[in-house]
Amino acid sequence: MTPCEAMNEEAKKKKRSRTNWLFLIANFACIGALFISFLAAVIPPKSMGYLSLFGLAFPFILLSNFAFIIFWYFKRKRFMVLSVIPVILGGGFLTDFFQLNLSQPESIGENELKVLTYNVKLFGVYDNEKSTETRDSIFALLQRENADVICFQEFFHANNKRFFSTRDTLTRILNTKFLHERYTHALHGQKYFGVAMLSRYPIVSRGYIPFENDANNFCIYADIKKGDDTIRVYNAHLQSIRFKPEDYAFVDENKNNEEIKSGSKRIARRLKIAFQKRQEQVDRVAASIEACKYKVILCGDFNDPPVSYTYHRFTEKMEDSFIDAGSGIGNTYIGVFPSFRIDYIMHSKGMKAIEYTTHPEDFSDHHAISATLTY
Repeated sequence: MTPCEAMNEEAKKKKRSRTNWLFLIANFACIGALFISFLAAVIPPKSMGYLSLFGLAFPFILLSNFAFIIFWYFKRKRFMVLSVIPVILGGGFLTDFFQLNLSQPESIGENELKVLTYNVKLFGVYDNEKSTETRDSIFALLQRENADVICFQEFFHANNKRFFSTRDTLTRILNTKFLHERYTHALHGQKYFGVAMLSRYPIVSRGYIPFENDANNFCIYADIKKGDDTIRVYNAHLQSIRFKPEDYAFVDENKNNEEIKSGSKRIARRLKIAFQKRQEQVDRVAASIEACKYKVILCGDFNDPPVSYTYHRFTEKMEDSFIDAGSGIGNTYIGVFPSFRIDYIMHSKGMKAIEYTTHPEDFSDHHAISATLTY
């Protein structure tokens, strides 16, 4: 090798070394973000509000660590361990997010209850030309699934039957004649917006949990009698992010640096407020569940992914039916943000989901989910 070639080879080695160091720094940043996302599930948002953003970003942070594992496999195998260890340590969070249930438990017959929960986005009442079509499509889905208990969020009912019939039609066409409903507000005394629950079996007691920090969200519950058993079903609609049109525009459109900076701060602030309000709401619902003497089923739109304080708080005492019998990532939100699974059916320990389905229809901005539970 000539002196010139030797100098060129040395320069290449230094360049490779600098490149490796840059990748190592980026890898350590991704590892740090992964550990912070783990903390986001256990530290209350009121203590560290912006920490919850890392839980929201968990899927992307996890994928970046998998990308580094693959990169180092081909580049420097000994560095693979940097991301392998934290990924293994966070295996529990991964299974909360992704499941692969190839077989489902057998039906046990009598002691079963099929539950469906659905944020119906007001049945599309404001979709103008498609409103009746959307409503009727949702009705057809509910008839087909024939659930024993149905929980609705963003439910709509009009007293004026000529306007847009929902409640009366549902109790007529479905085999669920027992009703519990509560509305956040009325429009012109004719149109009502809120949450509702339909049951095939008698409702022997009703109640609700108001949220002091937001009158537009709350939780209802009903004690349902099936044979000799009484099961309490909760239907919760927790704090949404309440993005404005300009926030969605920011996500969708290209912006200059100043717009990116101001838009990012605005969105982060909305997220922080929502995380902190949800904490109070979750704690109130969890306290009611813990005091309940019956077996419990918890349904609803939680507006939070599996790696979150909301999910962790509820699963301290309950099981997630998706873990029992779901597959894939179970994405329930169809809109731009927040993505992934934010709707849930949970149940008391000792109960078991023998079937779980994320329904593919896109009649709302959420997918309906259903589960058959044994008790």
